[in-house]
Amino acid sequence: MFFSTLTALSLAMVLSLEDGHTDPFYIRFTTPRQNNLIIGTSRAAQGLQPSVFQEVLNMNIHNYSFTKLNSPFGRVYLESIKRKLVTNTSNGIFIVTVGPWSISSFSDNPNDSTMFRENNLFLAKTKVVNINPNPFYLLNDLDHKYKTLFFKRRSPMYLHDDGWLEVTINMDSLAVEERLEKKILFYKTNTLTLSKLSSLRLHYLIKTINYLNHYGEVYLVRLPLHPKMMEIETLYMPKFDSIIQEAKDISTGYLDLTEYNSEFIYTDGNHLYKESGKKVSKMIAEWIYDRRQNNNE
Repeated sequence: MFFSTLTALSLAMVLSLEDGHTDPFYIRFTTPRQNNLIIGTSRAAQGLQPSVFQEVLNMNIHNYSFTKLNSPFGRVYLESIKRKLVTNTSNGIFIVTVGPWSISSFSDNPNDSTMFRENNLFLAKTKVVNINPNPFYLLNDLDHKYKTLFFKRRSPMYLHDDGWLEVTINMDSLAVEERLEKKILFYKTNTLTLSKLSSLRLHYLIKTINYLNHYGEVYLVRLPLHPKMMEIETLYMPKFDSIIQEAKDISTGYLDLTEYNSEFIYTDGNHLYKESGKKVSKMIAEWIYDRRQNNNE
């Protein structure tokens, strides 16, 4: 019993060493169930800042967004959202960000759910998403990089307690252009060629909105991106707005910010730099505030 207790205490001490530098996802699985959520991929994870929504709307909106690999719309993400949500509320706010890649599959049969890319990743495996420390994630999904718990490496990424993934990198124009060109090349040679619209994922987008509608207001948002990235998305899915029409119809409102693409700064063309993310977060928050005010008049 003594050695078992000592082992358990030692393990607890090791796990308690984690923080926002541990990895880009862990903290989101250590916070309590939430009344309000931001849903999406890495564009939302890096771009939308809950502190800004708090300033404008006077409420905490937890960023529960991940990546296009881990959190496209589907059963896995919806079930994780259900685990994270407080279900005794009826006045929540849910910001669901949308884009072509989150309703697409990277397989020959885009509607074969057994081949969905997220099936064997951490959202599928992490069944408990509100415990701190979270041994289930750390033991199964930290990729055995436990040395990061002891030796904090200098990382450009820091995951805040509210779920915002802050990225601090060199924003010199040459560095930004190099990252943009690499991202464009990757999307043209990889993502664009592998992707196929999935009616099943589109169904899960609608199912996710319908589920969240039971607990509050769902605001659908398409985030801005670099004009060169926009060209790729338009080439891939030129009728995106009409494809998600049903999702728009059942939401509280839809905000398309791609008309402002050229007004913001991006770290790599795909993700908003944090200063631009702050501006975009304020735009969305004020849009929601205005809609709520008008609905209450």
